[in-house]
Amino acid sequence: MKKKLPLLLAGFIVCYYAMHIAYDLPNLVHGTPNFAWLPAQRFALAARLADMVMASLFALLPYIVLHTYYPKGKTVTAVLLGLAGVVSVFFMQYALRRLLLQPIRLRNFFLDNLFFTAAYLLYGVVFYFVRYAWHKEVEQKDLLLQNRQAELSFLRSQINPHFLFNSLNNIYSLVYDHSPNALPAIAGLSELLRYMLYDNKELVPLEKELAYIEKYIGLQKLRFEHPVEAQLQVKGNISAVTIAPLLLVPFIENAFKHGDFAEGGRGLDASLYAVGNKVYFYCFNTKGLGQKDAGGGIGLANIQRRLQLLYPGRHALQIEDNQHSFTVNLELQYGQ
Repeated sequence: MKKKLPLLLAGFIVCYYAMHIAYDLPNLVHGTPNFAWLPAQRFALAARLADMVMASLFALLPYIVLHTYYPKGKTVTAVLLGLAGVVSVFFMQYALRRLLLQPIRLRNFFLDNLFFTAAYLLYGVVFYFVRYAWHKEVEQKDLLLQNRQAELSFLRSQINPHFLFNSLNNIYSLVYDHSPNALPAIAGLSELLRYMLYDNKELVPLEKELAYIEKYIGLQKLRFEHPVEAQLQVKGNISAVTIAPLLLVPFIENAFKHGDFAEGGRGLDASLYAVGNKVYFYCFNTKGLGQKDAGGGIGLANIQRRLQLLYPGRHALQIEDNQHSFTVNLELQYGQ
């Protein structure tokens, strides 16, 4: 935590005048104030400035001692040094008072200045702990932000190998069957990986994300020797919309993984509609009879967690999973 001595001293000046005016308030009410904002006589002005300098030491002392030793857990050291410093400054102030003004007994000087000295010390202590609490709060927020970014990076890193594993399996099947679609599939996968690996921004244009999905659908279609039903309809003005990258593709991937893409099957039906500052995404697929992965996949759990982190309170996700079909309705509010 950085020292804020100018801020401390500026606040002390306000505190100094406020306390003296409050202490002199009864005299002020009766029209006989003893405390002047700025004494007119040079000697009185010099005495006032000297008093303010010495008084400021009572505020600076606990602040500097606490700043140096308290975060290190050396509380006893801080208390002992603070007491020694207070005693030293007190006698320095007493000596200055005798030098500038008139001789005064130590006991009377102590009683006259006890209230103000305690108030100055309290100001320095309170100022430090307010600053310390604020610093800890900022530090905690930074830590939470770093943890959030680390979790998001981890979740996104899960998408890449998951997608790559599925795509390589598909391409392996094409190569094994000597399909003419094998080389286009490898080229398509290369383009998709370029987007996944090099577009690391927090937000990307929705148009780019949709172009990625279109290429992904095209890559998946190469698996089949027959035409398949897989379409993505887009409505509304999407040119100004930005979203988190790879946010929608897990739903499309899930549809290709478990959907019915046999000849004559309904396949995939997806649509996206942008209006105002909201995006509505719909994805539907009938379920195929093929055997699902034993592990169940990570895509949907991944995307649900990413939505919670990236769009807290700004999204609504509804998933209907029954024996014959799987439906996703996502409402997303982009921007602030």
